[in-house]
Amino acid sequence: MSATPQVMSAAPLFDLAGLDALFAPRSIAVVGASSDTARIGGIPLDYLRRFGYAGRLHPVNPRGGVVQGLPAHARLSDIGAPVDLAVVAVPQAQVAGVLDDAATAGVRAMVLFSSGYAEIDAAGAAAQQALAARARAAGIRLLGPNCLGLIRPSHRVHATFAPAVNAGQVAPGRIGLISQSGAFGIYAYALARERGLGLSLWATTGNEADVQLADGLAWLADDPETEVIMAYMEGCRDGPRLRAA
Repeated sequence: MSATPQVMSAAPLFDLAGLDALFAPRSIAVVGASSDTARIGGIPLDYLRRFGYAGRLHPVNPRGGVVQGLPAHARLSDIGAPVDLAVVAVPQAQVAGVLDDAATAGVRAMVLFSSGYAEIDAAGAAAQQALAARARAAGIRLLGPNCLGLIRPSHRVHATFAPAVNAGQVAPGRIGLISQSGAFGIYAYALARERGLGLSLWATTGNEADVQLADGLAWLADDPETEVIMAYMEGCRDGPRLRAA
């Protein structure tokens, strides 16, 4: 038997191209967008506008009109242009309808802040499994639910409602950080900012209905902007996947 270590290729297990739409989106829609920049649906839109996101930005609100100075659409499918990432800030009861609309609109990835899933009870866990299956069938990569979202500093992507971002931005850098815990993730973000450490990506995975910590590790390993990868893991449900990453 050869003593040579076996190197596992991540390529067959990880949809790295699909994760590009999540971690480096060229267009973003905020579903549940609000003109109130203190509300969960107003914060990410405010960050994206204020911090200079250069891609196409679409507020989505059932009332339409104008939200934070931008024309709003009642549904994702009304936008009429490609959307890489939908940042979803609506109550759990509305998420299934948003996912169906996202599938119709050809959305490629979603960040789902909404809670009320596997972190609650067995019924929530079943709803989460059904949500993941529908997203998978539609070809939509799903971060969350019950997550704080992500930040890609070099692209000025702030798909998060974390209030700590208001205290100051982390500079673009070469460290990628993936955390299963939102609380630890935002604490690490604050430490990086205070110590002058630049980040290539900051992401929290929440309940991991689809995108796991392992997916983030595999994507960062292939990212030319990243030299150091850090992770905070509380548990692992898929050992082979983590090992491959």
